Amino acid sequence: MSYRVLASLAALTALAGCAGQKQAMAPAPRPVPTPIRVAAPTPPDGAAAGLTIPARLADGSYATPNRNLSASGAMWHLRAAFNVAALSCPDTSLVPAYNRLLSAQRQALAAAHRALTAEHGGMAAFDPAMTRLYNYFAQPPVLARFCAQAGPLLRQAATLSSGSLDGFAPTALASIDRPFGEFYARYDAYRTDLAAWRAGTPAAATRLVASAPAAPRLTYDRAVFSANTRVTGGRTALASR
Repeated sequence: MSYRVLASLAALTALAGCAGQKQAMAPAPRPVPTPIRVAAPTPPDGAAAGLTIPARLADGSYATPNRNLSASGAMWHLRAAFNVAALSCPDTSLVPAYNRLLSAQRQALAAAHRALTAEHGGMAAFDPAMTRLYNYFAQPPVLARFCAQAGPLLRQAATLSSGSLDGFAPTALASIDRPFGEFYARYDAYRTDLAAWRAGTPAAATRLVASAPAAPRLTYDRAVFSANTRVTGGRTALASR
C-alpha cells in the first residue's frame, strides 16, 4: 500500500471522526417543568378541621376569655386553669400542689368567686361562662404546651402566702394563656393556606419545578480537530523490509 493511499485513509478517518463529534454535540432537549400537585394543608398540632377560634384583634392577639379581667376574675380564672392542670396534666405532683393552693388561698378565692359571679350578673350566666373556660383550658391541641406552662406556675403558686395570690395571678394567667394565642395564630395560617390551595394559586395549589435540570453540556478535546500531517507506522514498516 502506497504512502499516498495511507494518507488518504487517514484523512477520511479524521473527517469521519469530526462528523461523529458534531453529531454527539447536539444539545439534548431541555426538560419541560412538570406541574406537581401539592397535598392539601392540614390543621396544626393535630387539631380538627373547621374549628371556631376567637377573633383576631387589631394588635394581633386573640379575644380569649382571659383578656381584660378584673383582679377577682384573674384569680378565679387562674384557679380554673390550675384545676384543669391538676386533672389533665401527667405531672402527679400537681394534685397535691393544687390542694395546698386551695387551702392557703381559701378566703381570697371565695371572695374572688363572689365578686366574679356578681360581674356576670348571677349564677345563671356565671356557670355557663365557667364551663366554656374549663373547655378552653382543656383543648387537646394545646394541652401539652398548656401543661408545660401551668405546671411550674401551679407549684409556685402553692408556696404563696395567704392573700398574695392577687398580685401573682395576672402575670401567671397571661403566661398560661400564651400557648393558646400561638395555637390560634398557627390555625389562622393553616386556614389561609387552605383557602389558597382550594383557589389553586401557584403558591399553595400547584407549583412548577423551580429549577429544572440543565441540559447536559458535552466537553471535548479541541486537539482532535487540529491538522496532523504526520502519518506514523507506514514509513517504519517499509523501512524494515
